Amino acid sequence: MKYKAEVKVTLKNGVRDPQGSAVDTVLRRTGLEDSANVQVGKYFTLTVTADNDKDAKNKLDEICNDVLSNPVLEGYEIGRLEAV
Repeated sequence: MKYKAEVKVTLKNGVRDPQGSAVDTVLRRTGLEDSANVQVGKYFTLTVTADNDKDAKNKLDEICNDVLSNPVLEGYEIGRLEAV
């Protein structure tokens, strides 16, 4: 079976986010927002092949840990997971 998933990767708490800080600075300078606390991350949609939901989730965990994120600096969240 094929499963489509949405994955969000973000920096772990306490890890400096220079891209988020840059966006915050621009928002402040333009007067659009004084303190937006912007956090930049990555969003992925992908399709995996698995026998069932549990196997699909396990495969996605492996993909996230080995390819999509840096486990030292980033965490990930698997959002919607649906059979397609």
